[in-house]
Amino acid sequence: MSSKVSPTVRRRRLGAELRKLRKDSNVSVDTVAEAFDCTASTVYRMELGRVGVKSRDIELFVELYKVTDDNMIKELKKLAKEGSKRGWWAKYTDSIMPPYATYIGLEADATKLSIYDGLIINGLLQTRDYAEATFDFASDKNKKFMDKRISLRMERQERVAETKDLQVWNVIDEAAMSRIVGGRTVMRAQLNHLLKLAELPNVTIQVLPFEGGAYPGMLSSFVLMEFGSGEDPEEPDPDPDPSYRHPDVVYIEGHTADVYEEEHVEPFQDVFENLRVAALSPTSSLEKIRGMRDRLS
Repeated sequence: MSSKVSPTVRRRRLGAELRKLRKDSNVSVDTVAEAFDCTASTVYRMELGRVGVKSRDIELFVELYKVTDDNMIKELKKLAKEGSKRGWWAKYTDSIMPPYATYIGLEADATKLSIYDGLIINGLLQTRDYAEATFDFASDKNKKFMDKRISLRMERQERVAETKDLQVWNVIDEAAMSRIVGGRTVMRAQLNHLLKLAELPNVTIQVLPFEGGAYPGMLSSFVLMEFGSGEDPEEPDPDPDPSYRHPDVVYIEGHTADVYEEEHVEPFQDVFENLRVAALSPTSSLEKIRGMRDRLS
């Protein structure tokens, strides 16, 4: 799996730059839509990074916003070119929904994930057998894509267990580990897998015990994604912007829709910090997991 910067992140950065330029130049969305012969909705989607921008489109944006800075124009064209590339996960797009493909793209460029799981072990930490067992009650439509989705899950795990360039801090409710998914043998192997992952320098696991009672955030699992500078180590920018850092993103997976939160991330950071405090220490958490594993013998 490539460690190059995700095209999803490049598109979102380009969109943010175009939105800033539009506002600074006092050009209305309707004016932009008319120039591109598209709808205002499409312009907003460009600015959100949900629609790709072609390199040749940059010339029109530059003209509309009266951009004369050669370095800025060069950067915009570079972001447009890189944002049009296909991510490594493109081969799986026929088996996953677009919002989840967006999540994969963001995760591919994140440097740290702070994850809270309440009912099930997170996909990044699952064994293949456990992952397969999660499809036992899936619809026939979802089962059709099971092999591809599981392969995608396993490929995502490479950054955690092999390249180790992704920091993962996972707070897991005891309920997620008490639920025997796939039978006792599968669950025992899954708990043992968590113990092995916790030995990695980039993985921290904490358990929220039943005896702790209620706690903030227990109603919804979420992933808080943090990013570095956005620089590709294999293709360094000769004139990088040291002040740029992709904003943190919170991802909440739902039954009917996925939610991304970028403007109000701080409350989730506070919730995750509270979860960390309420959970057992990393050392005590591993003792808890060992006990649960041994009881499944």
